[in-house]
Amino acid sequence: MNNTIRLTDELERQLMLQAIEEQFRPHPMRALAAGLRKLAHGIRALVGKASAKDAHSAA
Repeated sequence: MNNTIRLTDELERQLMLQAIEEQFRPHPMRALAAGLRKLAHGIRALVGKASAKDAHSAA
């Protein structure tokens, strides 16, 4: 039973180390997706302002 506990502790250590390493690994596709989302949000905001301005000036 003691060996099982040691294996479990070792497995937990390995999983924690992997999680920490994964946290600091660069993720270019995630960064690209986040950048595109921000760009789309900015474009939507500009289009919304332009259409609101057009509606206001047409009235």
